[in-house]
Amino acid sequence: MPFENEKKMFLAKIDKSKKGSLDERIIPLFNIINQHPDYHTTSSCSGRVYFWTGSGKKNETIWVKVSHDSITTSFFDFPPQKDIVWLRQEAFILHVACRDIAAAVQLLDLARPLFKKSCLLSIRNKIIVEIHGTEILEMPYSKDGVVLYKGDMEWLVNYINKKLDRISKSIILFTKKMELLN
Repeated sequence: MPFENEKKMFLAKIDKSKKGSLDERIIPLFNIINQHPDYHTTSSCSGRVYFWTGSGKKNETIWVKVSHDSITTSFFDFPPQKDIVWLRQEAFILHVACRDIAAAVQLLDLARPLFKKSCLLSIRNKIIVEIHGTEILEMPYSKDGVVLYKGDMEWLVNYINKKLDRISKSIILFTKKMELLN
């Protein structure tokens, strides 16, 4: 199937993500990438912080609380949960289908100065580039309703918010780089 047809079909699909919609701060980047004839987006997350419990497998994870924006200490208020509740802060991640290897290399060359973990994810059926940041944090937060973290809550909130802010700034810079390709 020609790339143009694949792109048109993929972009017409309904969002099947857990959130069910695009993150606001990533929409300008999505629009720019999807206007380019050699690329289309397939999945993304603009960075988030959340509490989760469960096995850790994608379909066996329960989100207790989630935010894609800056948080306050009230974010740490939620009903007691059984088992371990993990605090996780995730980096920006974006999957982009590319027309060919040359387009993938061009995209990687733009992305890697800002997003060090960027790579070719697939070349078999589709050429997919994964653009991935490094702003990650994960730690056990509570067990059976008892908070395990005994540190300064304001410090933790500021630490997470600084990471989320760096992600936002990197997305803006990458958006500006992508504008130059169109």
